[in-house]
Amino acid sequence: MTLLDTRDGTGGTSGLRPAKSVTTFNALGVGGIPASGVSALMVDVTAINPTANTFLTIYPDLSTVSASAMNASIGEVITNSAVVKPGTNGKIAVHNAGGNVHIRVDLVGYFTTATGGTGSGFVPVNHTRVVDSRTGQGITAGTLPTSGTRTANISGGGLVPSTATAVMLDVVVTGATGSGWVTVGSSASALTGIDYVKGTTSMGMVVKLNTGAGGVVTLQNRGSAVHVAITVQGYWTGSPTTGAGLRPVPATTLYDSRFPTGAQPVPANGTVDVAVGGAKGLPTRGIAAAVLNVHAVGSKSEGFLTVTPLGSTANTASTANFPAGHIARSSLVVTKLGTEGKVRIKNASSGTVHIVVDLQGWFADPMPYLPTESFSRSAALQGEPADGSSLGVVVYAHTDNTGQVRVVHQPNPDDFSSVQQIPQFGAEAFTGQPALNVQSPGKQVQIAALHTNGTVWTGAQTAPNAATWSTTGNLGGTMVAPPAAVTLADGTSVIFGVDVDGTLWHYRQSGTSASWKSLGDVDLAGGLATVKIDTGVRLVATTMTGTVKTAVYSTDGTLSGWTDLGGNVTGVPAAFLNQGYRTGVVVRAADGSLVMKKQELGGAWPTTWQTVGTFTAAGSPAAIVDPALGRIAVVARGPDNEMYRVYETEQSSGTWGEWLRLYENPGDPTAATAATDPTIAPIQNSGGTGFVVVYRNRNNTTIALDRRFAAPAGMTTARVSPSAVSFTAHLWPAPPA
Repeated sequence: MTLLDTRDGTGGTSGLRPAKSVTTFNALGVGGIPASGVSALMVDVTAINPTANTFLTIYPDLSTVSASAMNASIGEVITNSAVVKPGTNGKIAVHNAGGNVHIRVDLVGYFTTATGGTGSGFVPVNHTRVVDSRTGQGITAGTLPTSGTRTANISGGGLVPSTATAVMLDVVVTGATGSGWVTVGSSASALTGIDYVKGTTSMGMVVKLNTGAGGVVTLQNRGSAVHVAITVQGYWTGSPTTGAGLRPVPATTLYDSRFPTGAQPVPANGTVDVAVGGAKGLPTRGIAAAVLNVHAVGSKSEGFLTVTPLGSTANTASTANFPAGHIARSSLVVTKLGTEGKVRIKNASSGTVHIVVDLQGWFADPMPYLPTESFSRSAALQGEPADGSSLGVVVYAHTDNTGQVRVVHQPNPDDFSSVQQIPQFGAEAFTGQPALNVQSPGKQVQIAALHTNGTVWTGAQTAPNAATWSTTGNLGGTMVAPPAAVTLADGTSVIFGVDVDGTLWHYRQSGTSASWKSLGDVDLAGGLATVKIDTGVRLVATTMTGTVKTAVYSTDGTLSGWTDLGGNVTGVPAAFLNQGYRTGVVVRAADGSLVMKKQELGGAWPTTWQTVGTFTAAGSPAAIVDPALGRIAVVARGPDNEMYRVYETEQSSGTWGEWLRLYENPGDPTAATAATDPTIAPIQNSGGTGFVVVYRNRNNTTIALDRRFAAPAGMTTARVSPSAVSFTAHLWPAPPA
């Protein structure tokens, strides 16, 4: 069915469309398309005789122009398929980049927002050539003559089952001496067409299969005698409960070899690896197939591209065939993903070509959701001074038991009486402890949080130390542990995540094609602790077998080998920095005791764990080297759900004082009772460098305790007794629901 044809006014617009024009048409409630419940349409977009080289972009009306759908040269009639969401007004828009052109948009099918009702699910297959008239594969050998008709079998010997309702094909027309078109279908009412030009033309298309067709389709040629080759990329099942469903996205560019400016094209027979999973908000696992639009730009010789799951040799069939010296050719490709969610694209030609890859959607089964963690830990961080002289604001963040991420903004680190509580990310649901880091450049504090669908979302202050925040992105991913965030010495912001297999991932927030990349499967249990050191960041985590592992993540993004510190531990380790860029680790043992290891000079780790006093912890600890005393302080929740702390008796003594309650308030015992594990953050105020301990009670009241002490006259702070250290509590009740 035709939705738009500017030659005859179909769709409400008649006449040539000029350069920079936008043409809109109804996409819902017409031609059998439901008026609601439609997530996306599959359409064929045709540019007809443009007067200048151009490209057409098809996108939801009332939204911004996105990545191009197809490219056309002067005088061509050429088509490409596209997946596009309807706008909020039920319309779709087409933007013409240059020259005057007629535009036609044909409906192939639509995708519903519901699952398990009616329709079909999609099953991707390795790209398999099933028809080739040059060799007689699946069809009688020989060219398809002018006005000729021929049957072909696209079943691939069982590759496409007899119950399939439609197939995703890549159709190649080659040897054309002029323009024309070939239709492919199982009946006169189930046809899809490819407009071809002189030479070789290819196009990704969907062909509907009628019951009883048995994989046999009819090809009709309206043009010069041509050869036809067909590759199967997947099929739609005969049941709404089998196969994967589509998740459409606004068309966005994943890779463009032309950028940054001055970048080199892909050499003859060269390859590029393009991240799809874990990029542009996509998960890192569970993707059945991706819907890509692949463009060959500025080719020096004729050839084609192949799109293969990284690590596989399955796909060798061509796509996006292109002639020599052409501006650009485009082709829709549906493909499985390979290692780390990537595809490898090969330039199968004897000359260079630029490659552009756009994402239009992805197929997946229903994705599992993570439960919202009750009373997850808080995060705390002091921002950097905006002018180099004032003190940075203090930011506290947590995810409450409804899944709402909340920020507490303390504008003056000397004044705990005036704070603002700011909800983040609207009505989206999150889980676990958020992560905070200071971005560079800009000095805004960034927050990263784990969505219940496993993706990681980020937001940031709108200006350094501002109380206003904005959502900056959905980084995607399929994580099960809360993220960790750091800013490296060169200013690069990095988010770390751990998936269900214990694989560690990193997302470097720099460049134009940032994505999640694997750092290896080391069976981590999540809850990563980070310490900035001279060469990068030390990572510390517990494993699925209850040991502690550590590695160094360098500023250039490489990871050292992992050192297994052993142990029989639970929960999340606490890590802190000692002089000499050495790391100390405190963790809860399986029996509830707290144990510690500190790196020795030279970087070696001791063999045995040291017990941190006599104490049984109910959860994971927090630890810091007190910046004034130079002694290690450890804080943990006790079995009575009160918060306790202990200090070394002397600097680097390895002996511990008495475990004492952190907060004594007989008049308000409810406030003292902790529902979460503690967090420690260093704080700079007018009195110097100190730290705060942050936790929440069962009323979701945030309790921040800042460390204070008064040294006796004539005594340095280094000799202050741990019993003389006090903590002043500040309570910020949760805002009304």
